[in-house]
Amino acid sequence: MKNSKSGFNWEKEQIFLNVVKGLEIACSRPFMEVDFVYIPLLIPVASVESRRRSSVTSSGNHWCLAVWNVKGRYITLYDSFFSPGSSFVSDYVSKFCQVLSSAFSYLKVPGYVDNLSEIDILWGSYTIQTTRTDCGIFMIKYAEMLMMNKSILLVQQKQVKDYRKQLAVDLWSHGTWKQQNGYETPLEMLDHDYGDHKHVQPICHSQPE
Repeated sequence: MKNSKSGFNWEKEQIFLNVVKGLEIACSRPFMEVDFVYIPLLIPVASVESRRRSSVTSSGNHWCLAVWNVKGRYITLYDSFFSPGSSFVSDYVSKFCQVLSSAFSYLKVPGYVDNLSEIDILWGSYTIQTTRTDCGIFMIKYAEMLMMNKSILLVQQKQVKDYRKQLAVDLWSHGTWKQQNGYETPLEMLDHDYGDHKHVQPICHSQPE
């Protein structure tokens, strides 16, 4: 039976609830135990093509970053393509907010017990991409800068090629380290974390005197 207030049947949505509870993604923690949740959002923008034929992203989809302040009960949007206050993006994210609020209410998280309570949507300050294909790398850099307590305004279109090269190098270096240490990415299972693999040697080794 569906929840009479939210309209969601959470008894059949255990996968999503397990993500929220930190049980589905390796190295994850329950959403309710952290201050902020960084959420990459893939928004289908094909429906607005008739209104913005000259500026819709070439793939028909668009990445943007949502940062959920769990205790503050608001989400801040960082969107490199649509202008701040875009009704299309806000409408899409508002539906996502309803899902999060309903899930927290179902899990009886303090402050979210009322299914009708809302998560506010705010817009952050950010730079705008000048192409139709770079929203993904902008979203990644936004998250990186925020987590490092640096200004998002430092993310610039002219540096996108360098961002892509650095990301490729980082991924290749991490993959190489995993191979050299006999490391295998664990399956996403209950209570299964990267730290469970005690046979893996640390990245840095102390040199003998």
